[in-house]
Amino acid sequence: MSDYHGNGKLGFERNITILTMQVERLERELKYARECNKVKDKYWDKIRIERNGFVLDITELQDKVEELETELYFCNRNKRIGEVVDERTKVETR
Repeated sequence: MSDYHGNGKLGFERNITILTMQVERLERELKYARECNKVKDKYWDKIRIERNGFVLDITELQDKVEELETELYFCNRNKRIGEVVDERTKVETR
């Protein structure tokens, strides 16, 4: 058997070299993927926090709108009551 056809010591060393290069490439890819995941996780955490903040803002705004609608209702009601009272006082003074 010849060492030049991958059947002897040279073929074995060549296979080890190829496998070593593949392992090194996979380790680099794994390192890169982990770094990408860290960046992605940081980004999504920021998005999640902002989204939760918006939900809180929306509920606060809805409460404020409801409060203002109630206040507007009572202002309009009091204005109408004032107008009715003014008309009655005009009629009584005649």
